[in-house]
Amino acid sequence: MNNSVNNMVNTTVSAQVRLTDVRKVYGAGPGAVDALAGVTYGFDAGSFTAVMGPSGSGKSTLLHCAAGLDTPTAGDVQLAGQSLRGLDETALTELRREQVAFVFQSFNLMPALTVRQNVVLPMTLAGKQPDNAWVSEVIQRVGLGERTKHRPSELSGGQQQRVAIARALAGRTAITFADEPTGALDTTTALEVLTLLRDQSRVLGQTIVMVTHDPVAASYADRVVFLVDGQIVSESTRPSPETVAAELAHLSTTRRTPTPN
Repeated sequence: MNNSVNNMVNTTVSAQVRLTDVRKVYGAGPGAVDALAGVTYGFDAGSFTAVMGPSGSGKSTLLHCAAGLDTPTAGDVQLAGQSLRGLDETALTELRREQVAFVFQSFNLMPALTVRQNVVLPMTLAGKQPDNAWVSEVIQRVGLGERTKHRPSELSGGQQQRVAIARALAGRTAITFADEPTGALDTTTALEVLTLLRDQSRVLGQTIVMVTHDPVAASYADRVVFLVDGQIVSESTRPSPETVAAELAHLSTTRRTPTPN
């Protein structure tokens, strides 16, 4: 099921997201902590990858560095063929707006906007004309077809997360980063959302990188990458909930040093 890190570092030329010897250090001196300790990995175009590991293994740090939301201490990150090294915040913002969508547990919805307005907001800010038919289809597929005029305060937490997911899918960006996207959802809705994400990868060729602690969620991905102490130590292809859970249990017993998640 798993390959050692020495045999499985993925750096193929088709990678939409590429990390090369990425380190992220928090603090300085004797108390410094390596949240990422030299990660090299490529997430292929059209792939759906789950990132997993024990609590504090560096999963969210990896996602934030890969997405250009945090700056590595050393190493290089490329998004859609563009190195992030040396880009100022304006250039980073423009690159993310064109190429990247995000799904986080915090939803990040605008309270004064309706469901539909929130879904098309990134396109509106980018000066793009939304594909109205596709927007309607995405909203329908996340189960909010009857709530397009509702505002976030009129929705449950699970419904707000579905808005966030619809917003990520509607723009058909090259890359989607998702941090625990199903954490606030009931089981049925979570499985529907995971199916949507998988379809986006397989049908539309979107690259999806998802941090999750849930073996069932990870089983919807094409590949699972496991982190321990800020390093990729193994991966699994064609994962099942059982094999993912077994690997997590094994890794949890081999952790050495706590690191920020």
